[in-house]
Amino acid sequence: MGLIRKSSIEEYWNSTMASQASNWFKRTMSRNRFQNILRFLYVSDHSKNFPREHPGYDPASRFRPLLNFMNRQFGRFLVPEKEICVDETLVASKGHNIMRQYIPSKAGKFGIKFWMLCESATGYILQMTVYRGRNFDPVPSGELQGTQVVTSLLSSANLLNKCYHVFCDRTLCKNRPMPNVIKSADPAPNNAVYMRKGKVLCMAYRDADGKRPVRMLSTYLPAQELRSGKPKIVHVYNKNMGGVDTADSVMKAYSGQRKNRKTWKKVLLHLYHRILHNAYISYTKNTADTPIKSRVRFIQDVVESLSDTVTINVIPARARPHDQRRNIHVGVKLLSGRKEKDCCVCSRRSQAGGRRRSRTACSFCGKGLHRCCIQFHYNCHEY
Repeated sequence: MGLIRKSSIEEYWNSTMASQASNWFKRTMSRNRFQNILRFLYVSDHSKNFPREHPGYDPASRFRPLLNFMNRQFGRFLVPEKEICVDETLVASKGHNIMRQYIPSKAGKFGIKFWMLCESATGYILQMTVYRGRNFDPVPSGELQGTQVVTSLLSSANLLNKCYHVFCDRTLCKNRPMPNVIKSADPAPNNAVYMRKGKVLCMAYRDADGKRPVRMLSTYLPAQELRSGKPKIVHVYNKNMGGVDTADSVMKAYSGQRKNRKTWKKVLLHLYHRILHNAYISYTKNTADTPIKSRVRFIQDVVESLSDTVTINVIPARARPHDQRRNIHVGVKLLSGRKEKDCCVCSRRSQAGGRRRSRTACSFCGKGLHRCCIQFHYNCHEY
């Protein structure tokens, strides 16, 4: 539905006008079945959640199991590059919810706020946590919220004190304690003022006339300027701080999000799209396909593989008559580590771009085999 946009869910099953027909949806399931699945879609046992009056009440309990599962899995499939970033994102919603936040800089302005730790280069999500409000997520005394968020995300991702370069914004606002030289600095356009104490470098920089100076901190970069006159700390920040924004902009293209009376269910569907986004980044980093599939083609392949209408352009070997009479179940097993094999059904190395790698293999003969290709695997020697 994110690829094929229509005005309402019911329109996908419209059969009264030939020009509006979408036969794939009707072949996959009926409209009533889809709406019932959507209606009864849950990832937690609501009867075991604490009521709102209970001290242990968690307003995110309806999607907490999926969020915890995502965080456990995301770190297993990718070792991030050295540059990572922490930023906030908003699942836009105007529905009544105790966790709803107002962020005027975001397009949706109202919604559920998440903190995300991402790889700067790709936007791959390493860890994400929901902000439930000051009543449920108070800041420990003696800490700032930014400090608590960054350290907790890094610790949860097992990346704290691992020599990563972490980029985050709004760490040095003018109302925070800092040297007066930096606080009251009013540099000329394209000029910077530096101060250093030990490993900490503090800088105030004005980009152009009429703009306010920006203030930055770094424990890694030197007080150095590029040939353009721009400080290196500004250049590196602009290059590596956009991981979360990159993920958000890519997600909007095929999200398929619709208005929903239940805010938690909209968040739940949003999390599924986050999983799909991470899956595509993992594919681009590990595939041997040339050329690499576009994101829309990747989503299309995922849709085909999850539906009952899978078609593979392969002419399988003719099954022997006695094969069909024997009750033999061919399954697949996951290859150890990051090993991959050519799928013995759909891979064609002799054709340009025809190679198809699989992380699973036939449980009997050991040949590479996708799950969706099992029905065409007639030449298994166990037959």
